[in-house]
Amino acid sequence: MQCVETLITVRVFPDGKYHMKFRTEGDKEDIFNQDFPIPMSNPWAAEIIQKGKEDSDETVHIIISEAVLAGNTLFHTNINDPGPLRHPITVQKKDRLFSTEYVLRQIFKGRHVHQKYPLMAIKMQDTGNDSTGKIVETEIIMYCLKAGIEDIQGKMVVSDLMKERILNHFRGVFYKAEEEGKLFGIMDDSHDEKEETFVLPKQLIETNFRPFLTDLPQNFTEACMDAMIPYIDEANITVNLHDDTFKFSGILPGEITHTNADSISNDTLWWAFNYEHFLNDDYIIEAASIVYHPKKIQMAIVAGALILLIGLIFTFIKRKTS
Repeated sequence: MQCVETLITVRVFPDGKYHMKFRTEGDKEDIFNQDFPIPMSNPWAAEIIQKGKEDSDETVHIIISEAVLAGNTLFHTNINDPGPLRHPITVQKKDRLFSTEYVLRQIFKGRHVHQKYPLMAIKMQDTGNDSTGKIVETEIIMYCLKAGIEDIQGKMVVSDLMKERILNHFRGVFYKAEEEGKLFGIMDDSHDEKEETFVLPKQLIETNFRPFLTDLPQNFTEACMDAMIPYIDEANITVNLHDDTFKFSGILPGEITHTNADSISNDTLWWAFNYEHFLNDDYIIEAASIVYHPKKIQMAIVAGALILLIGLIFTFIKRKTS
């Protein structure tokens, strides 16, 4: 299995609730990692299936999970965790005088890769390159180091000058190692018995914080490394998403009035996308529909006609008596 394929289906009911279903398949390691976790706890009903692949001895693992939902669904509620791919969905029902409108919107939050790690962005978009090179890894570590220092400022305040000195020191260490061809050597400790693409190089960080220890709050190094871990996880999730593909199908009541779907088949809207669509900016799925209420319209027409008729009668009587 070359990639993880995920099909998301949403059917909106007339009462505004909606049935949402995930079906994802791929290698066991890929579908159970954290790049796009499938919701499986209450109210979700989940099933895990294994089947043999027709043209090989490989086993395909499938997760099917579904639930009936209403309103907004966030999937990830910890807004301070930078790692997960956020994909909140909202379905709205708007009752009007003569109609009911439905709005479906799901946002796959952009990973902002070009802003955070430009070198990795280039390598991820170049299919002939591997995005795990040591130069890319140093870029990731520098981003995580800066973010970690910023995150602990509320507890351990250091001056802007000190922050810049620390960052410049690490830049110098990486630059010198690259110039001397020793970049692999200084990063080796970060990959002992680790399966992740990027891991925290604790020995490297501890060693290079030592020149600043007398000017930093106590336990600053440990606190900074702890704060870096969610950003390391974020980078790993971003890299792991490169082999994920998605399809989304949506069915709304009534007549479609607006959508950015790739295609429409009968009453079903279809979108197809992959990590490149949210590599930087948000990828938005949206559709709107309307259901007209003929009886209300007929009643309004009849009521309007009666009012007009009564008005004409009164006018006629008034003219006749004057």
